[in-house]
Amino acid sequence: MSIRSLATAFGAILMLAACAAGKPTGPRGDLMLMTSLPLRSGEASIQEQLSGGGSPAPAYVDLQRNYDIRTLDDLNGLRPEGARSAPTGILLLAQPRALDPAELVALDGWLRAGGKALILADPALHWESRFPIGDARRPLFTSLLSPLFSHWGIELVMPMDRAGQAPALNVRGERIETRSPGAFAALADVPDPAAKCAIDTTRLIADCAVGKGRALLLADADVLQPGLWGREGNGALITGLLAELGGAE
Repeated sequence: MSIRSLATAFGAILMLAACAAGKPTGPRGDLMLMTSLPLRSGEASIQEQLSGGGSPAPAYVDLQRNYDIRTLDDLNGLRPEGARSAPTGILLLAQPRALDPAELVALDGWLRAGGKALILADPALHWESRFPIGDARRPLFTSLLSPLFSHWGIELVMPMDRAGQAPALNVRGERIETRSPGAFAALADVPDPAAKCAIDTTRLIADCAVGKGRALLLADADVLQPGLWGREGNGALITGLLAELGGAE
């Protein structure tokens, strides 16, 4: 066997090994994450993390295989004043805290300039926590993004036939399992919305064109739960939506 053939065979073996280990073989994408969910280190405190406590959620581990993840505390730095280049990377808002007016303006402006975002908004989150209701460290029970959605001409609702249920739904070609998923609906009293949103037949996803940018909205965040991420097509749905926005597959 020639040296070139040996090199080709060795390269193929390395590629197969990387795939088997769950490592990406292509370029990594940039993912900005803002969330109230304990994805990066569970609910461990800083002191516990320094002592080796806490571990990332399976969803976070899987996303790290394809993305360089940068967590955000706020959105004010999305579009620095005077920036001329088009936005890069994907923004993942997963049941984030309430955004203040300045952050809403920053997000809307970033998208209009060509930014891309995946937004998970859950009207009734079912996420176990060691922290009591009312504790700021507890995952947000219900989405507080209504001002943003109203600006875009849609609303997030909790259908009574889905409340308290654990349905298996077919979404974007994937069969997912979740808890009390919400639904999107168009607002009839907004004649000139700031975005053009198309709601799919399941009402679970809204695809919004915002200026030059795009936002995919999912009316659920429980798909990221450690106990649900590996079931059905939950992980495939999220990675597929990110890939649809132009991220790493």
